[in-house]
Amino acid sequence: MAENESKRTDAWEKMESFAKILAGFSAAASAILIPILISSYTEKNRKSEMFIKTMTEREKSDTDIRQSMFQSLLTGYLGAVKEDFVKADEDSFRRRIMFLELLTINFQEFFNAKPLFEEVYMGLERKRIEAPTEAEKAKWNRLEQQIIRVSAGIVARQSKLLNNIGTSTVFNIDKGESICVRLYNREDFATLRQEDGATRFQSFQAGRCVVQGNRNGGGEDPQVDKSARKGEKPDGSDRSPTGDTRRESLEIMPVALGRAYATVQVGIYEDVFDRNVFKGSVQKGSIRFDVSYFDLPYMDNTKMSDGNRFALILRGIAGDSVEIEALRFRDDFMSLRDRPLFEDILRKLEKGGA
Repeated sequence: MAENESKRTDAWEKMESFAKILAGFSAAASAILIPILISSYTEKNRKSEMFIKTMTEREKSDTDIRQSMFQSLLTGYLGAVKEDFVKADEDSFRRRIMFLELLTINFQEFFNAKPLFEEVYMGLERKRIEAPTEAEKAKWNRLEQQIIRVSAGIVARQSKLLNNIGTSTVFNIDKGESICVRLYNREDFATLRQEDGATRFQSFQAGRCVVQGNRNGGGEDPQVDKSARKGEKPDGSDRSPTGDTRRESLEIMPVALGRAYATVQVGIYEDVFDRNVFKGSVQKGSIRFDVSYFDLPYMDNTKMSDGNRFALILRGIAGDSVEIEALRFRDDFMSLRDRPLFEDILRKLEKGGA
């Protein structure tokens, strides 16, 4: 009995000794590690503050430079306009085109230069119409083509950038004809199927988005419209399709064409899918507007019900046919130019880099 009591006493003494050693080790480790952790945390905070201060100062400096540049360019442009109204010669129009290009390239995220482009173009068009000789007409026509090329170059750069956060499709369509453009994500075309469950969707197809007589047409058949207005319920015409996901489509029809613009009627549809199989479309609205060579997708775009945006870009007009690019992109495109660099800095900060 005494032997067992002695063993228990020895065990308690060993445990007590181990606890004292562990406590001493923990105190020593804490004395070393806590200052290191505090120092590391303080250093990270210092780096964060330094980066934020650097970015803030750089942003302020960049804003000041942009403000000064914008004032100088706009003052120069307005001054040139005053002279142009008096001279209205070839050189004065070339200067105005140059100023417009500089303004748009440097302030395209904040400044919509479309009205200025159109004003210069209309001035050139008047000059071409009033020209007394074919040589004079050709001179003004060359300037018209020049301002269109300048605008097309700017639009192409914007379109390329927006395609990184969206998708686009290019199509030709004749005046008075309709085309259905599917504004789906690229991967959707591989997974979504039409009503037969097997046929894939194309990025665009000739005709209307909802064919006449379709049970989900929502008013494509004039007779259905008439009956619905009387309170009758044709087969399926009063039912909206149901499903688990929706995608956006545009029904586009050119109704008038000019030398530098096309007036289009655009119907906006939500395509309903159930387990990736098409169930029908719901029309969300219809709008009519002009698409010109001078539309800038950064500014001239329309917000859809899902929060995304679309822009129509005029790429060419030939007779009664028009070439258009339909561009769909996320709503978060309006960011400062330095945002990618700022994200790189934050990434480095998370990794502990300087």
